[in-house]
Amino acid sequence: MTSQCHVEFMQAFGELSLLSRRDITQSIKLARYKKKARSMLNKDPVCGNTLLGLVACFEHDIEAMHACHKKAIELSESCFSLIHYAVSLERSCLWNESAKYALLALDLDPGNLNILDAIIRLAPLTGRFSLLKRLLPQWRTASGKAAHPYQGDCERVGEILARHGLLEKDLKPVLAAIGDILSQTNVTLKNFKYETVNAGEPSQNEVSQAQAAPFLHFRFAVPDEFVATYYEDIVDAGLSELACHPRLFDAFSFAVENAAVYELYDCMDKEIANGADTVRVPDPEKMKLIEELIADVELPAW
Repeated sequence: MTSQCHVEFMQAFGELSLLSRRDITQSIKLARYKKKARSMLNKDPVCGNTLLGLVACFEHDIEAMHACHKKAIELSESCFSLIHYAVSLERSCLWNESAKYALLALDLDPGNLNILDAIIRLAPLTGRFSLLKRLLPQWRTASGKAAHPYQGDCERVGEILARHGLLEKDLKPVLAAIGDILSQTNVTLKNFKYETVNAGEPSQNEVSQAQAAPFLHFRFAVPDEFVATYYEDIVDAGLSELACHPRLFDAFSFAVENAAVYELYDCMDKEIANGADTVRVPDPEKMKLIEELIADVELPAW
């Protein structure tokens, strides 16, 4: 039987999931959730501490977030406490840690398709495409479905890396660095997507051959209220100091986009994939908002 605390927790969790900003200015908005969490501590300390951890995540208090969630896990190492810690970690862009706790939750409930699918969709953000290869057969067996949308991605990504003389271990640090950089900002990701891109026709020149080889492109979507180019510049500056394989950025690129732009490209891709004669533009009002956001953004002269 579901307790009243669990009912109240799930209601608060659903409302917190709608937030897009992580910073101390959220304190007034989050005060009632913090009060609710503290009222739960005597009745259900696991629920109370878990909710405090989620609130701390949106206050951008990473230290408090870790402490509250780990207290909940110490009281009860359950699927509930582990998976909600994974959620807070993912919202904080700490993707490797999120995957770790989500996998621990899956160990306690191996047949849970929601957790399994969440890990599969999180795995690319960790660079662990080999994890996909291990989990996809499990998903197929448990779901009874033909194939997951990510089926075959491990092999495709592996081939791209090999073309550039790289391994999965060379990819993981750059994605971890992007997550660490974003975790220090106030933004939460709305979505992300990765795709393989064919750069062009190969030539006889060795350098040109490397540049023409397919590469892996990650697209990170941030809410429309944020200026995407600002966050892309922050990530780019951080990556400029990253010690990594010298050919890594021949095989990897990224972009930070507003959700409306991301939606536009996603819609166009689907229309083209379905063989549409015309491509429809989604939500003109959102596109107008994007135009206003970037109106005063200076573009570099190439």
